Amino acid sequence: KYIQEPIVTVIVAGGVGPFDQQIRVVGEAAKPQALNYREKMSLVDLMIAVEDLVAIYQINGSDLTNMSYATTSSSGGIIGALDLMPPAPELGRVKANVALGATTGTGSGTLGDMAALAKNPDAFPAGLAFAGDFTYDSARLEVSFEHPQDAFTLLTSNQGGSLGASFSEAEMGYRMMARGSSTYFLGPDMPVPLDVTMTSAEIAFAIPLAQSSAPQPMSARLAYQDVVLSPQLWGMIDPSQAVPRDPISVIADLTGSVRVLANLFSADPTEFSAMPGELVDLTVNELRIAAAGAELTGTGSATFAPGPMPMPIGSVDLQLRGANALLDRLQNSGLVPIEQLAMARGLMGAFTQPGAEPDTVQTTIQFTEGGGISANGVPLQ
Repeated sequence: KYIQEPIVTVIVAGGVGPFDQQIRVVGEAAKPQALNYREKMSLVDLMIAVEDLVAIYQINGSDLTNMSYATTSSSGGIIGALDLMPPAPELGRVKANVALGATTGTGSGTLGDMAALAKNPDAFPAGLAFAGDFTYDSARLEVSFEHPQDAFTLLTSNQGGSLGASFSEAEMGYRMMARGSSTYFLGPDMPVPLDVTMTSAEIAFAIPLAQSSAPQPMSARLAYQDVVLSPQLWGMIDPSQAVPRDPISVIADLTGSVRVLANLFSADPTEFSAMPGELVDLTVNELRIAAAGAELTGTGSATFAPGPMPMPIGSVDLQLRGANALLDRLQNSGLVPIEQLAMARGLMGAFTQPGAEPDTVQTTIQFTEGGGISANGVPLQ
């Protein structure tokens, strides 16, 4: 639980800078502090509190060229609130509330050559590397903007998740995951609010940065599972209820290897006269798109020969379930012209074959040397 309408006292007092150019936040703030005044600065009511914070930060190393660090932290929760109003006679008000449940964090890395950095502050420290992970039990954000001519409301929350990042001269990675998410947004000129929930959301990638003639691993994953739209949104998209309002899922999981032809860590992108890397191979570990009663799944892999336009050699196996039933519903509703539906049925008949289950078709897309492409044995190119 957290305070919805915090009461914060803002007074001018001594501290940082001249007496008549200060704002001081006291009262509900967990750590009262002085803030420098800026010309035309708006009135800000601010409250931040962290419960049961425990943090350890350790630095190791014998000199400025080989220093490393490790850190761990945890808290029982973090809450914050902001109430921002412009000075009179301007109108408008922004209010925000944020809350995190119990959190944990870990991190480690090397600080790089600090001695060289001291001599050349504009250079990136050689040897700099870090990796960290942050998890939380729950999260909630509420933002509202009020103005006589404009206004919006944003409410978003989830039931926990994690963030992770890593960076070094050799590679870079990022990962984000959230469970039980919900988002509500209502803005001007919107007939109905954007109201969406989902079981989970995940984004992750890892790419190499160091130049090397040998292939280096890369990966990427995007997964939005069981996305549910509100009845009001479905009413706008499909007022006749022609298609099933099933949860929507989109999953793509890729791994592969690339050959990095330039040092991406220190290179200037404006100086690249050609692509700085080549795709060597790619594997589709999982592909799934489910919506409106139909589902597309697939797996596959391919290799790529070096060249200005790498051509894949491999195959992708695809399976489509529920497509004929979806086409029938679209035809009965009149949402799609019958000519376009007939074309879709013709393409499925030419490039797919019946699957083992009812209303299921499958195909194999084959990529051959010289740029050849075929589907279900029928040449496409």
